[in-house]
Amino acid sequence: MSEKPFRRGPTVVEIAKAAGLSTSTVDRVLNARSGVRAVTGKKVQAAINRLGGNWQENASLPLRRIAFICEAGSSFINLIEKEAKKYSAAHPELHFTFDSVPNVQVNADRFSALILRRADECEGIILVSRDEVKTNRAVREAVENGVPVICLTTDLPNSRRSAYVGLDQIGTGATAAWLMGRMLPRVPGNILLLCSSAYRAQEEREVGFRRVLRADYAHLNILERVNINDEAEGAWLSVKKYLKENAPMAGIYNMAGGNRGIARALREAGLTDKVLFIGHELSEFTRSLLETGEMDAVLGHDVQSEINHCLTIFEQIRAGKPAVSIKTPLIIYNKNSFFDAGY
Repeated sequence: MSEKPFRRGPTVVEIAKAAGLSTSTVDRVLNARSGVRAVTGKKVQAAINRLGGNWQENASLPLRRIAFICEAGSSFINLIEKEAKKYSAAHPELHFTFDSVPNVQVNADRFSALILRRADECEGIILVSRDEVKTNRAVREAVENGVPVICLTTDLPNSRRSAYVGLDQIGTGATAAWLMGRMLPRVPGNILLLCSSAYRAQEEREVGFRRVLRADYAHLNILERVNINDEAEGAWLSVKKYLKENAPMAGIYNMAGGNRGIARALREAGLTDKVLFIGHELSEFTRSLLETGEMDAVLGHDVQSEINHCLTIFEQIRAGKPAVSIKTPLIIYNKNSFFDAGY
């Protein structure tokens, strides 16, 4: 696990516990909102004094400490961390932590404990995680204790999270199927689906993909659903084994990570120009694979804009407004696309 701490100080959650008040009451006191009794203000001030700090520096706490927690494949972790650092550099008034847990190493007990630990230290959590019972329970507890949690890219709707920011993943999978059907010859062919852990984003992509193939491109048959581990090495071994035991497919749709490994397996089998390969997330690696023709299309999204949406939602919650999930635009990249200098 990678952990980068911010400057420590009393948080709204800690002040609320010390004062015996709710976090929403503390927030109203710190931000001088109406309807707060003088005795309540004195309780909050006394708690801040005991914890160490002063009224003025705590007045803006709900906007200042944000925790990113990302459980994913290493390539996606690097992508999110890079964008989070870029956002942090442009907003020095905010203090971020970034915890990363490769999904091949995740332990449900430790991961849920990490969420609760960060909830005690921050005013908001941006979370990327698989849909797992203990994770859902930890998110629910954090939200009930007054710390909003926003799911980024992949949702946890059963966790009572505050909001979701990211693509309409069913529509994204449907778009991948539409591209596959339009780009392949209209003759019978097999499609290989690749997935990894139980991320809701991948499950929804598969629903959309199957729906469109079944409705509009029935000549394309989903031959198999192969589980990879979001890492290039594991993806290479899985696809290499599959190709050794089966006839080549017409197309591959990778709903997970490990694109470099898939491209390597196709290259070694002499199939780069013969198999249509569609995957996710624009990075320096997928951009290179597009440019060399080893990938045909990459389905991406603007992570910077999504992080900004998350911060806007935190502001809305702080202002007492309802949190509203935001579906962001899908971006389709090919070898002729314009690529930002960062990629």
